[in-house]
Amino acid sequence: MSGSAAGTAISPPGDPVAWHDAENGGFAADIDLWLRLASERPGGFVDLGAGTGRIAIPVAGAGHRVVAVDTEPLLLDALADRSGDRDVGTVCCDVRSLDLGRRYPLIAAPMQLLHILGGPEGRVGAMTAVAAHLEAGGRFSAVVLEEPLPLGTGIPEPVPDVREVEGWVHSSLPTEIRIGEGGIVMTRLRQLVGPDGAMTEERHEVHLDRFTLAELDAEAEAAGLWVVGAERLPSTLEYEDSVVVHMELRDV
Repeated sequence: MSGSAAGTAISPPGDPVAWHDAENGGFAADIDLWLRLASERPGGFVDLGAGTGRIAIPVAGAGHRVVAVDTEPLLLDALADRSGDRDVGTVCCDVRSLDLGRRYPLIAAPMQLLHILGGPEGRVGAMTAVAAHLEAGGRFSAVVLEEPLPLGTGIPEPVPDVREVEGWVHSSLPTEIRIGEGGIVMTRLRQLVGPDGAMTEERHEVHLDRFTLAELDAEAEAAGLWVVGAERLPSTLEYEDSVVVHMELRDV
């Protein structure tokens, strides 16, 4: 795979777009679900934590207007470049300060966005911002981990995710998942091989907050939302024991 975001020169520790693609871009089992949800509520699809467009681009390709939101401008630059003539707009901001200027029928968080917002206060802040952008009858659909999860340490299947950009090979190998009372830590070994064959490596960790569906229900209510349903996702490293929770505005 070739092409870096906005022509950015690649040097160690590597291209952030390539790392994102390697670690997040390979999962496709949920795309049909998002296409279905977008078709059920046409008129605008907001993709929170959109990254390089794993969901935004196929949804836009199905004829839907998409607004892709992320905090990383390089990822959004890559998304905009890849979207071609599809109807995709990009907004670089934190979901807790979301300000899109209008309301939408469907807002989505396809990855575990609610698990990386700094606890209950961050989740309520994010859902409050989402509620302010939902149309009457609109829906917020977010992927969350289904509790209870077993405590302990696991070793994922040792298959690296690899992307090559302009001669630089980015290999990300999942090495460990630690589930504790206070949260989840997913560890990967990132190895970068240059055009000359020289390799550097570093450990990369992703920290996820833990919360129950009952806690999420209470937090959604505090944000002006209520949970109306949920459905399971196929189980993978990224989506193990995950559900899509559907929320709508309260008292509408």
